[in-house]
Amino acid sequence: MQIAFKTLALKNFKNHKSITVNFGDVTNIKGRNGTGKSSIGDAITWVLFGTDSAGSKLDPRPIDSEEGTEATVEVLMSIAGKDVMFGRVQKKTAKYFINEIPKKATEFNEFIENQFDKNLFLSLFNPSHFFTQHWQDQRSQLLQYVSEPLNKEILAEMSQVDRDRLEGPLKKHCLDDLDKLHREKVRTNDKAYERAAERVQALEEQASKNDGQTFDIEVAHKEIKSLHKQKTAIQEENDIRQRAKTARSRVEGQIDNLTDQITQQTHVVQSIKDEEVQELCSTCHQPLTEEAILKVKENRQARFNKEVATGKALVQKVNELKKSLSDMPVAEAADTDELNEIESQLMELQMASKQAEQASSLAEDIEAAKEKKEAIRRELVTSKGIVDAIKEFKTKRSELMVSKVDDLFTSISVKLYETLKNGEERATFEIEMDGKPYSKLSTAEKIKAGLELIEVLSMQSELVTPTFVDNAESILNFSAPAGQLIVVRVVDEDLSIKAIEIKGDEKQ
Repeated sequence: MQIAFKTLALKNFKNHKSITVNFGDVTNIKGRNGTGKSSIGDAITWVLFGTDSAGSKLDPRPIDSEEGTEATVEVLMSIAGKDVMFGRVQKKTAKYFINEIPKKATEFNEFIENQFDKNLFLSLFNPSHFFTQHWQDQRSQLLQYVSEPLNKEILAEMSQVDRDRLEGPLKKHCLDDLDKLHREKVRTNDKAYERAAERVQALEEQASKNDGQTFDIEVAHKEIKSLHKQKTAIQEENDIRQRAKTARSRVEGQIDNLTDQITQQTHVVQSIKDEEVQELCSTCHQPLTEEAILKVKENRQARFNKEVATGKALVQKVNELKKSLSDMPVAEAADTDELNEIESQLMELQMASKQAEQASSLAEDIEAAKEKKEAIRRELVTSKGIVDAIKEFKTKRSELMVSKVDDLFTSISVKLYETLKNGEERATFEIEMDGKPYSKLSTAEKIKAGLELIEVLSMQSELVTPTFVDNAESILNFSAPAGQLIVVRVVDEDLSIKAIEIKGDEKQ
């Protein structure tokens, strides 16, 4: 799509009270400083975007203007062969017009956005605008028109070893995911390999301590079995002794208890025997009759006989328990020394057997630990190889990308990546000419770099716009862009504007 300017009308805009500019294929603007040459370029971007030609906010009114002065700009443009008149008027607030019809700000801005991108227009219109942007915005704007090289193109530039490492995995994962996956594997396997190596070393040290030691596990197991039988026999015998001792203690306790009861019973019988028969009534103190006295004596005798019988029964029970006790075997003390000795032997044999069993399986453990260590090492080497191959892939991709971008230019080159100290690659952006960065170029060199960039952006975006070259007095000659050319030079004379129609492709 091609955009061309036809006329520009200014009223009370910056240095201009009133002026109309007619544009040709080349429009030469000359004059002293302060005569409003640059303001013509600013007027065009102000009417479209409300900014100067560098994209900064702009107050359009003259510096010495009176309050209430109204700035007016109208530009007649051809957009893809169709004429459109854009107008903007500002006193305190802005008013907008398209083809002289008033529009709301949103309608006006939406119409322009549908025609072309603001940032692209400014970069094509002003040779220095592109370089005023942040480097990330510069990089993004240029690369949006340059496709990244395909994976197969990048792999073709790599060594066979690195190509084999990446071809298969890149069919399953994108490059960034593959990089994250294997960096994490390197991190975890580094630690795992260290632990596996320590495990092998510890097992080998343990095996070296057991060198020269012999121990018959089968004999030890037989001895342990025999000692268990001895221990069981002693424990059973001690249990029998303990039960017999408990039984004797129980009978002896019963005898002691009954003996105490017999002693008490003897006192009871003797107290009844020593009782005197009272011949007086204990209540009225009258003499008892012979019959009453006889009943008292009979009662005493009956009690005496009863207690004597109870005592004899207790004596008989004691005698029976004593006979039973005499028939019981005397319990011997438990043999704790022998039992302790057996348990000590058992513990010693069991520990020795366990150590011998561990020693017998130690060789298998060492072999298994070595296999695990080797498996981790192989996986670690594989992941490190893939990480290194990804670095090489990114480097080759960068080289191809830079080559594709550089092929677009004639005299300038573009730096898209930089290599960090750790070998990693980081995106960057810098335009260089003859090995010098843009910031170090002279004014003339900057204009040339900007014009060449405009040519590339215009070709890649398929948008052709007029280009406004300010301070052109600093450069003797340059290659003109494809669109209209507006050349501004400082000369010691009054402001003059001359439109030239060019036949052919060359513009002076």
